[in-house]
Amino acid sequence: MEHADDKRSPFYTIQEIEERLSISTLVFRGYRSICEASLAELAENGISRIELIESPEQYDMADSGSMKHVAQICRNTGIEIVAYHAYKTDFAGIDGATLSEEQRLARVDICRRQIGTLLELGGTVWGCHARNTDDGIVRKSYEELVRDVEGTGAVITIENFPRQGTHVEDRVAFLDELDHPQIGMILDIGHVQTADGEGVLTRPGGPAEIIGLCGHRLQHVHLHGFVDSDHYPPLCAGDGIQWVELFRELKASNYPGALNFEPAGEPRRTGSIEATGCFAERIVEMATR
Repeated sequence: MEHADDKRSPFYTIQEIEERLSISTLVFRGYRSICEASLAELAENGISRIELIESPEQYDMADSGSMKHVAQICRNTGIEIVAYHAYKTDFAGIDGATLSEEQRLARVDICRRQIGTLLELGGTVWGCHARNTDDGIVRKSYEELVRDVEGTGAVITIENFPRQGTHVEDRVAFLDELDHPQIGMILDIGHVQTADGEGVLTRPGGPAEIIGLCGHRLQHVHLHGFVDSDHYPPLCAGDGIQWVELFRELKASNYPGALNFEPAGEPRRTGSIEATGCFAERIVEMATR
């Protein structure tokens, strides 16, 4: 019988998952500040890496002075910053209007400063939703941003987000056109939905289909449970994600990034931090049954 802790196994070991485990600070949004007590709770639950989400009400990622406080909190609690999710920053105009060149350049400058600060903090993955790529504005902006980070360890990513019409297929086509090793995909597993709202990765065969579609463009993931919608704690009651198949496919594809979880927190969801902290042991146990 094959065991998950066997080096020949097609599945991750507990240690391999724990070494790459990360959680988004979405888990604190709306009810807790990103402070020493919050990050200490992550550490107490075995989580030592975070993806910062854009939180202008708490800090300005484009301002190095503002981020010194966040960096100090992380040092005090032993937390490493691996990524920054600029989910509020995009390249769309208001009410469908196209951005002027002046407006576009201003957005690019914000992103450039966010990426620079991320690198100073030790993270490497920056990404946003970016909305529609058809008008060429996103492509031009990403081409400019990636020129700034060539020769660094930074990866600029773009997320699938169906409510904005950006499905996995669209993102992969966009990335294939750019074809740059430092521009890649954020796969949000809960955003991969059918027209009637069914989670594609809740179906057997769904993870293989989607990971195969992403291919070598996949650089970062947003993992969370899917019950009637997304952003639930992983492996919670009613969670339909095909977790074992998903992690087999990530391992088989040599996915290079963090195993980053993005569950919501209180009061929308309960137990997200605890569920993420114990995920490695639970999923490996499931894989070896």
